[in-house]
Parts: sequence; structure tokens; C-alpha cells
Amino acid sequence: MRRVNIRKRGKVYQYQFEIGTINGKRKFINKSGFKTQNEAYAVGQIAYEKYINGGVAFKQSQNAIF
Repeated sequence: MRRVNIRKRGKVYQYQFEIGTINGKRKFINKSGFKTQNEAYAVGQIAYEKYINGGVAFKQSQNAIF
């Protein structure tokens, strides 16, 4: 299941993903104005990953100790 939803609004596309619930209401982040569905999905995936990682890009290190 993908976490970023795409919908067409008139002649442009919009991405949307859920960020949680506040007082029993679902809250979303969305942005519109993309010419293609693939463009909206690609930008939506980047925005979702930034949201999940707290705005910090994940950089894998070869020296990581587990």
C-alpha cells in the first residue's frame, strides 16, 4: 500500500498523506499544481520521507556499528 495518495483536481494533480489524528480528526499534508500524476507522486514521496525522518535526510554510513 502506498502512503502518498494522488488525485486529479481539475487539470492538475495533488498529493496527500496523513500525518495523524488530533481530537479524533484525521490531519493531512497536501500540495497541488503538478502537471502529471508521476510528478505529483515523486514530489509527494520526497515530502513524506522528509516528514517521517523529521526533515533530516538519511545518509547511510559504512562505519555504522549495530
